[in-house]
Amino acid sequence: MTYLPVDERRRAIIDAAIEVIAEEGLARATTRRIAERAGTPRATIHYCFRDKDELTLLILARARSTMHAAFARLSPGSGFEATVRAVVVAYWQWIRDAPGLHLALLELTLWVIRNRQTVAPDGDVWAAVNASFGGDLIEDAFTAAARADDLHPAVPVPDLARFLIHRMDGLVLELAETRDEVACEHQAHLLANALIALATP
Repeated sequence: MTYLPVDERRRAIIDAAIEVIAEEGLARATTRRIAERAGTPRATIHYCFRDKDELTLLILARARSTMHAAFARLSPGSGFEATVRAVVVAYWQWIRDAPGLHLALLELTLWVIRNRQTVAPDGDVWAAVNASFGGDLIEDAFTAAARADDLHPAVPVPDLARFLIHRMDGLVLELAETRDEVACEHQAHLLANALIALATP
């Protein structure tokens, strides 16, 4: 690997870790495999990161930052239906633009589920995984949009947010399976229609 500033090298290693986790699973994402993918000596990983846990946390931080960027242009004041459609479109585009990251996140979610006693000792895996990855953001957008329309959704907003996030997890798998972006985008539009129908009193 040619000389890179530490920040660039860390980004390259995080990219490599995401690719290995997405393609081969978390169990095979050893520092050796990640170093091979990054084209760097394994010692570089230990130089750039305290341990593998820090690397994992930085993958999660990448997910948070990219999601917030994807949702930055939302305008809940535009009304409930328009907000639901905008949220679904933003979420779908976030998946489409970084499918490997989303597969890696699903792998990490399974790891949390399998290790819930230590990772989420109160048993709330949803809060440990999804609240910080868009759950709160989506709930806030739906709540503000409903308030702007003086709408009292027939299904509570937290349930709508959970319904959306879990259906989007399925869309990640569909995109990985079919690689058909057009069909997946159609599914996203159907999901928006379903959310609006569920919320309408």
